[in-house]
Amino acid sequence: MNVLITRRQALKVIGMKIVTTADADEIAELWDQFIARMSELESISVPNCSLGICRILKNGQIKYLAAKVVKDDSLVPNGMVYRVLPEQLVAVFTHTGALENLVDTYDYIYNEWLLENDYEIIEEPEIEWYDNRFKYSDLNSQMDIHIPVKPADL
Repeated sequence: MNVLITRRQALKVIGMKIVTTADADEIAELWDQFIARMSELESISVPNCSLGICRILKNGQIKYLAAKVVKDDSLVPNGMVYRVLPEQLVAVFTHTGALENLVDTYDYIYNEWLLENDYEIIEEPEIEWYDNRFKYSDLNSQMDIHIPVKPADL
């Protein structure tokens, strides 16, 4: 799998959030709710793109935000939140295949790539980048995963 190490610019996002567990169906339900309300967002700066922003908490729970990238002047609809994700160094992995197989890509990232490369994960949210290449269950579907990293200490 090709991996791109790049400095991602800061992102301003608006979306809907939950705190859940990895085995819960709540993330899929959140996406259904967010997709139904996307038309309420103004000033979207990256068309045809949605983000799944994820942070794993120390207790094993997951903070998850389904979001769109917006411009500075965007209004935040009721029930949604505004966040600024800082500019940062990220390792970008492209997942190819059905979303049901996403666990295989994460397994590669955490159990192979990180062990074989000179980078460490930093405590910032990971981003799942869903653009026009994403087609839910299609075997040719693609989406990117941005993992915040720093060069490993020697």
